[in-house]
Amino acid sequence: MPIILITGYPCSGKTTRAHEIIAAFTEMAPDRKLHLVSDDTLDIDKSVYRDAKQEKMARANIMSSIKRYLSREAIVIVDGLNYIKGFRYQIFCEAKAEKTTYAVVHVGTPVEVCQAWNASVDKNPWDKDLFDALVFRYEEPNGMNRWDSPLYTLPYSDPAITPNEGIFPPLFDSIIHSKVKPPNFATILKPAVSTDYIYELDKQTQEVVKRIVELQQEGGPGQTVVVCTEGAVVLPVENVAIAQLQRLRRNFVALNKVRQIDGGRIKSAFAEFLNRNFGTE
Repeated sequence: MPIILITGYPCSGKTTRAHEIIAAFTEMAPDRKLHLVSDDTLDIDKSVYRDAKQEKMARANIMSSIKRYLSREAIVIVDGLNYIKGFRYQIFCEAKAEKTTYAVVHVGTPVEVCQAWNASVDKNPWDKDLFDALVFRYEEPNGMNRWDSPLYTLPYSDPAITPNEGIFPPLFDSIIHSKVKPPNFATILKPAVSTDYIYELDKQTQEVVKRIVELQQEGGPGQTVVVCTEGAVVLPVENVAIAQLQRLRRNFVALNKVRQIDGGRIKSAFAEFLNRNFGTE
């Protein structure tokens, strides 16, 4: 059931590390089924990263494969760029929903080394302009974010991963032996609803709507909007009208005026509400 997500620049050695992790788990946990999900296993061409809609479809294909392979005795290794923090958040949420463990492995190879490795590839290297664009877009994982935690950063100069050395022992322990954290409930019932709470509920949901509108204007539809360290909104392929956002906001506020959400969870709870309700109206 656990998910190991591998991320890094193009041509940073992610696939090599993925196979090293698979070999180590095969030795240390022979009873576990291991599934590799990657652009190569799904025949996703590099050209999809030139088009936002094609890339969104590719991510949906990756997510579908992750869900298909999740089972009680399986370990799913997701090998890919995984450069969008919102996509990492989606995968984290899938792990949480399945009540399984999750970890991120960041292959920390410098850009100039990746460029040199890419230049030495004989078959199907990254085009330079696309390589540069993906490096520019890359959102480096941050272990302070729960969707990037636990985070294991692997310098490119480190030797091959083995069962008893490097990042593998702590990775194995966090994936196999760690207790699954209970889900964070978006709403926590409290007996009294204060005026300050109503003010914060209205203010913070307005801030989320404003953030979504601004990013849609800058980058178009289909984005993932991180609204706080605890949550993100995955926008539909088509633009979401301001009127629809405000209608959903009013519905959320009305629902939660009578059941108080913890103040630090308002934005993440609203993000979860939007993700559930986009496309249902």
